[in-house]
Amino acid sequence: VQAPNDDLSVKQICYEIAFNVLKYRTVIVDVLNESHFYATFPKLQEVHQLVIILTFIQYIIEQPLPKDNVYHNEIRTILRALFIHKIHIDASFARSRIKLNAATVIHLLPEEDREEYEKSNQKDENAPPYYSRINRVKNSSDDVIGSLQQHFKFYPTTPDHTTLNKSPGFYRDSEFKDLLVFSHSLREELTGLAIVKESTLVLQERVLSYVISSLQGLIIRGYDIIQTHAGSGSLSSYLASVVDGNKVKLRVCGCNPGDIPHLQRNVNRQGIRNTELLSVPFLNYQIPEKPAVQAIVCTPPNTMSAIREPFRYALYEGDYSVAGEKVNKNQTSLRQYVVHQTKTLRQALSYPRVTTVIYFTLSSNFQENEGVVRNCLEEFNEKCENPAHRFNPIPVLPSIRHQMINDPTADKPSPKEFYKFIEPDAGYAGGFLTVLYRKMPEDPKPPQPEDSVSTTSIRGTNPNIVLNSRESISQTSLQTSNIKKKEKSTDCDSALIPLL
Repeated sequence: VQAPNDDLSVKQICYEIAFNVLKYRTVIVDVLNESHFYATFPKLQEVHQLVIILTFIQYIIEQPLPKDNVYHNEIRTILRALFIHKIHIDASFARSRIKLNAATVIHLLPEEDREEYEKSNQKDENAPPYYSRINRVKNSSDDVIGSLQQHFKFYPTTPDHTTLNKSPGFYRDSEFKDLLVFSHSLREELTGLAIVKESTLVLQERVLSYVISSLQGLIIRGYDIIQTHAGSGSLSSYLASVVDGNKVKLRVCGCNPGDIPHLQRNVNRQGIRNTELLSVPFLNYQIPEKPAVQAIVCTPPNTMSAIREPFRYALYEGDYSVAGEKVNKNQTSLRQYVVHQTKTLRQALSYPRVTTVIYFTLSSNFQENEGVVRNCLEEFNEKCENPAHRFNPIPVLPSIRHQMINDPTADKPSPKEFYKFIEPDAGYAGGFLTVLYRKMPEDPKPPQPEDSVSTTSIRGTNPNIVLNSRESISQTSLQTSNIKKKEKSTDCDSALIPLL
């Protein structure tokens, strides 16, 4: 589900109302039934969802509405009915509060939803900052920062939380140089700037930068990349913007036909020309022989359990589906997700010319993450007779790979660097990421140094790290046979048995 307008201020309003209506839905339905609203206005039961939304606006957030002459007749009819029935609705809310000993209407919510509601509406000094990505397809970092300095204070080094709140401004993320961090209080002014509306500066979740950074040194010009599932399109546009648009094409599978126009508008607005949006599911996609595909980014649907504040995530990513996962917690079982994730990764590993497979979820569940990867790796490598064709994990962070290459005698990093879970923090989504790699002897051919994608074409990572040698990168792999399996509970065992 998409907001009806690409303007960020409109998105803010739409997503805020949508998420909070979903939280209050049960409360509102009970009040409408208990006050006999539909018995009094039976025809309005046909527009039940609209009645719930308008009840939320008038009775929960008590938002004043414009005069009724600006509304469609249907909305005007509902608003008049709510006004006529006001005494009964107020009485029903009061009885609900007395019954549950709730101090306010907010306390009618379950504790988990109440905490989430309070966090999403947090406006004090504890509210987390906002991340924005510099879109280098449209402009350089220096130009963007120079433009922003006309409006906000720029901190050349990372300020402490207290300083940032007392004197709002922005600074560069210490790890990902194409990310800018803004004070929470600057959100409205920031989203109104032309460089944001024109997508020169793009709101995004920080966790996506880990995915982009992990590809550093692994992409060869002239070979394409596949993303298995489109999702909100945010990761797709980010990935397409950092590779060489003239030499590398990104094919995005599994786009909902109804979402393709919206996704294409986002791609066009960011100045991206090297993306192909495909409605065909990845599991049904026949990869053409030319141009060859050398990397697959697996982003299968998941429980999104590493998203702590879905409202903020939806505002960043334009992905409203997270609300459904949070509200309808049992709609899709964990096992169903694991089955599909296993099929996706299994197929990605099976393509003969692919040398790099990224597996990324927004889940915190071991079964969806390391469990799926370990099962698929063991299955694939056992069947693969040629050791050179077997996949193994390599460190997710280029800095760790760089250290291993420069100091081969040093202790090997922890397995957590190969199967990396990014903890959710301060209102931001976390996730799981692993990079599976093999150095194929025959195809793709080892590139000349100038042909491999390092920091010169994977833009905006760490300029001090250069990983041009795929031979060197292969030496950082972790042999799966050397890793002891994580002890799993009975619940994990049921999800990790062979699924197909």
